[in-house]
Amino acid sequence: LSGSLPGGSEARAKRSRFSRSSRAGLLFPVSRVDGQLRRGRFAGRLAARAPVYLAAVLQCVTHKALDVAGKIAKRSKKQRIAPAHLQLAAQKSSQLHKLLQADIFGNHGRAVPKSRRVASPSRKKAASR
Repeated sequence: LSGSLPGGSEARAKRSRFSRSSRAGLLFPVSRVDGQLRRGRFAGRLAARAPVYLAAVLQCVTHKALDVAGKIAKRSKKQRIAPAHLQLAAQKSSQLHKLLQADIFGNHGRAVPKSRRVASPSRKKAASR
């Protein structure tokens, strides 16, 4: 008896030398996507390839958006991609526009104004009545 069982810790260590992201050739973290899918309880069971596929899709969409935004930033002679460049990218690219439906930016990219307090009658006046 050597003490090593098939499927034990040795086999697991050999199997997990490379991350699922590197095995799939992705930059996006497959393990985090898997965790989010499980935490979200979207389904009772998940296929092993589901988080890999979703990570690949997220990476592809992000690459497309940043590529278009980078070209817009370069055209406007900027070194950095600003949120406005990403918004323009979503508007200019028909694929991104269709995906995002362009209503994501509810206030046309401007900061959302703070809600102002509605003036209520003062307590002193209300108590004296």
